[in-house]
Amino acid sequence: MSRAVVSSVVLVVVVAVAGGCATPHVAEYTPRRRVAPEALPTEQGSASDDSGSLWVATSSRTSSPFADLRALSVNDVVIVRVEEVADARRGADTRVTRNGRFWNDLSFVPLVGPLLAGLADASVQATAGADSQNSFTGEGRSGRSERLLATVPASVRKVYDNGNMFIEGHRVVLVNNEEQHLYVSGIVRPIDIDEQNSIKSSMIADAEIEFVGQGAMTDGQSTPWGTRVASWVWPF
Repeated sequence: MSRAVVSSVVLVVVVAVAGGCATPHVAEYTPRRRVAPEALPTEQGSASDDSGSLWVATSSRTSSPFADLRALSVNDVVIVRVEEVADARRGADTRVTRNGRFWNDLSFVPLVGPLLAGLADASVQATAGADSQNSFTGEGRSGRSERLLATVPASVRKVYDNGNMFIEGHRVVLVNNEEQHLYVSGIVRPIDIDEQNSIKSSMIADAEIEFVGQGAMTDGQSTPWGTRVASWVWPF
């Protein structure tokens, strides 16, 4: 019986240690992944191991001190410098005014004219009219300003026939129980990658940049679900 108790205690300790070694996510998060076609097959030549050579490597790109080490092939890494600044302003003014006036003499109307002619008071005049005036004034203003600066390493997932590359990168930062996820993907041209093997986010075509957070700070900025339900139900 004591052996069974000891085995149970050991099992609990092992599970706790394994759980502590796992990635400490604040909340459950599924990394984003864009659907991209499989990478095109490429032929890579191998450098010959010449006896006595100073530059012997498994890759022909690193076998020479003058080789271009920028990202050019599948699984190569390129640094994306996210520099997104947005400042939008929008306004609209509308003013509509309409005036109408209608008056008519009813003495020429059949059955009405003879009836009025038989009245004792000849000063009575049969007239009908209407005045209308409509006015509408509307004004709207909208403004939004955003700024995002970050650095994200991305991997080349596909190389197209024209040399352009599809890249994708995901970065997770955990600070003081606040978890931040930064995702970047899109199509880049090799000519836009600088000598430091980096590229600006403004030069990425079909770019998708996502920055989300989860944790204590993010929860403090969100409206509680009870308040949202009350605002949705309350009609006033």
